[in-house]
Amino acid sequence: MSYFVGELNTQEEKFQAHVAIEARWLLKTNDDENEILSSLSNDEQNRLENGETVRLPTDFADNNWHPQLFLLNVVRDHDEDIKYSIKKYGARIQIREFRDVYGKFYSKFDLHHFPTDVQELGVSIGSALFDTEVKLEGDSNRASGINREAFIDQQEWKLYDHIETRTKFLKGFLFQNDEDDELDTPGHERQRSILTIACHAGIRKHRFIYEQIRIKNKCLV
Repeated sequence: MSYFVGELNTQEEKFQAHVAIEARWLLKTNDDENEILSSLSNDEQNRLENGETVRLPTDFADNNWHPQLFLLNVVRDHDEDIKYSIKKYGARIQIREFRDVYGKFYSKFDLHHFPTDVQELGVSIGSALFDTEVKLEGDSNRASGINREAFIDQQEWKLYDHIETRTKFLKGFLFQNDEDDELDTPGHERQRSILTIACHAGIRKHRFIYEQIRIKNKCLV
């Protein structure tokens, strides 16, 4: 995943960002491979055999298995574009989902140790499928990155290079298409994986000085 972080709003506990997310998975069966290959033209099949990436139709997700990903902490009013492609690795075929998202994200701002706080700016990704089908994990071979040059609030905040990736599992919540008995019995609840990718920002010292002056002036009025 790659980040372009925009404005940070501590009062509303939101941050603006342009996020590019890539998810990848291998096709499970020969039937899955044959079905997708049959939908490609001869030219696309030749390009695939030569190791090239081939774009898939926009309705790919309507007719084929995919991990049913969604963003947990994005504000509802956002722009999102999803594309699919295919590439061959040896004898295996890999599907790639590219998700381009621009909008505001909810994030808890813990300003308890001002001005030394370091705030987490995370994007959390979930799957509507249980972890028996999908387990979300960061790619250890391809690290996520952040473009600090495009950061709008760099006069007040320092954006760090470090990106943290973690996976947790949530139990006992239903989606619209789940059956009531799908959660099983207590102690054996089915669960879903949540992948969070986060960068961090710290308050710059001159902002702290400004806040001190502003508070002092208010007290003198």
